[in-house]
Formats: sequence, C-alpha cells, structure tokens
Amino acid sequence: MTSLDRGSPPWGRRLGVGVALGLGLIAAGVHRAAADPLPVRSGKVVLPITGLAVDLPKDARKQATWMLSGSWSLTNGGASFDGRDVIDLKVGDKLVAGNWVHIGYFDAGDCAKVVQALDVPDRWTAQQKLWGQDFQIAGGTWDFENDLGKKPAIALCTPGPAGSSLLLYHFFLEAKPPATSKAALAAIAKDKLLPRVTKAWATGASGPATPTTLPQIKQRGDIAAARTVALAQTQLEVALPSDGFVWLARSGDDGSDFLDRMAPSLPDVTLEIGRAPGTTCAAIMPQMIASQQTFAEPPPTGVPFGWTAYPTLQLDKARERLVCKDVGGAALVVGLMATPPTTPAARDFGPLAAVLEALALATAKTP
Repeated sequence: MTSLDRGSPPWGRRLGVGVALGLGLIAAGVHRAAADPLPVRSGKVVLPITGLAVDLPKDARKQATWMLSGSWSLTNGGASFDGRDVIDLKVGDKLVAGNWVHIGYFDAGDCAKVVQALDVPDRWTAQQKLWGQDFQIAGGTWDFENDLGKKPAIALCTPGPAGSSLLLYHFFLEAKPPATSKAALAAIAKDKLLPRVTKAWATGASGPATPTTLPQIKQRGDIAAARTVALAQTQLEVALPSDGFVWLARSGDDGSDFLDRMAPSLPDVTLEIGRAPGTTCAAIMPQMIASQQTFAEPPPTGVPFGWTAYPTLQLDKARERLVCKDVGGAALVVGLMATPPTTPAARDFGPLAAVLEALALATAKTP
C-alpha cells in the first residue's frame, strides 16, 4: 500500500538540552523493509514515533480508512535524530490526504523559522489561530517526484510552554485541491484529524509505544537504534539494546552523561548516568541525597532486581527518580527525568530495564 512517508523534512529535530543538529535536507539514505501501513477505520491509537494518543475521527465516506505508518533515522554518526508519524487517508484505493506529525526542538529555530524552511518554489507564509493554538504556517507546491506528482502542502508549527514544538504537515491530494493560500487556510481550518492531534499534544495525551519493533515503522538510513555509544564523563561504552526505543547520547559538564529518548517523543524521557569508582551505593547515596532538595512520594515502580531506589530529587520544576547499583567496584547511579514529572512514565523503571542492564554491563567492563 502507498504511504506518503518519503524522505526527510528540511530540518533537524532534537529532543533534550544541548543536542545540536544541522539544518538542511537530509538524504533519504537506505530504506529498511517495512510492512504496509496499518489500516484503522477510526478510534483511539498511539502514534509510535511521537507517542501521542489520538482518537481518529470516522470519515463519512464509504471505504474511508486511515493508514498509519512512520519513519525515523539517525545521522551524524548517530548523534542526530529525525522521525515522524504518518497518517494518510484513503478512500477505496486512492489517497486523498496525507499528514506528517513531528514533536521536538527544531534546529531551524522558532516556529516562524521552521516553516520558512519549507523548500518549495512558491512558498507563502501566514499566522493563524487554529484549534486553540497560535500557528506559524507556510504552504506551497510539494513535488513528490513520483506518481503523486506536485500537490499543495501546508506546514503548521506551534510552540509548547516547555520549548518543544508541534510541527504538522498536511498534503492536499484530492482531485480538486485548494488553489490559493486563502483556500488552503480555509480548508485546513475545517480538517477533522489535525485538531485531535493538536489537542493530544496540548494536553500531553500519550501512551506506551515501542516504535522500532513495529513493522509499519520504517528505519531510514543505516544506523540502527541498537548500537554502541561512548559516554565521555563516565567513560562507559554502552551497547544500547533493542528495547523498542531510539536513544541519543550526550555528555554534561558535571561528571554526568545523558541518554535522551527520541522515539517515542512523549513522554519526554531522559536518563542521567553517573559512575563513582571505588565506592558503593550505600556509601555515596545518603551523602548525595542530603545535599539536595527532595520530593516526598512513594518509591518508583518497576525497579529491576539488583537496583535500589532512593528518594526523589526536586530540581527546580523537574523531578529526578534515582536508582543505584553496585557494579564492578563502582556505584552506578541512574536518574529518571520525564516531562511532565507527574506522568506515570516518570516513575516507572520497568520499560527501562533493558537499557539499565546495558549500563550495568558497560560499568562492569570499565576499570
């Protein structure tokens, strides 16, 4: 079945502080085999790349079906990430609309600059309030360079309060698409799907997803999610597992390293990693906790065997749930931070068991 997921958008996407990606059209690269898009008539779904929980509307047309797919890629030696969910609408065997959904911090800059990066010869821009949000908008004629030919497209970007943005792409594929910018804006305002996607993003509605395990999600490029990354501060060489997630690694300047979960994007999850050679969790953790502001709450859930949970740290508006494990003569400390801090994922180490084990194995091999 046909999907509109072709190539990469003209901007880098990053999640987490301090990860810098370049702006510019990224080559599509090697395309991994993927199954046909997942057909859904209507109802609640979780978009695997963004993690958004969306209630798909029912289209009144006979044989109308939503076709769900998506793709992601790692570039720049595995330091850069791009990913999107794709929601196409088919009536019978014909595509009548396409949508791309992105969430993140975009290197093009703020939303006005992000939509201006739309590389079409007849680009126009606008600002408009839609579905309770203020959108920066750009449109023009998109050349698919295939049997779809050239079709009107519109990009819509709105910033979130925490700095990340929602970026939507809509492709008008019906027989008589809007011919002017005014007509395109009027048509998008009446769209039934994008208001629901926007509401899910605005309210933080998300659900569990393991995108790299799903056949309808395609890997673009040849860098796998399961790969070895070097953590400079802790000097760990970590073999990231095939846990269904896509992680990016970065180093801080205070002795800690970080793993930022890129897919699914929501909830926004970051792991802080510290290694203290020549000591134990029992010796180091009480001292560390005593020097920090804590937040009183029950212990986190899903803590794997061999790890010990410690009081939660209150870091300005963030909360960090801590676990520690004695490995190879060192104390391995991992902090879980998620946005919002009240989301259940912010307190659940269960889905992170595989990456915690990978960190422990790397620590055991490090002098």
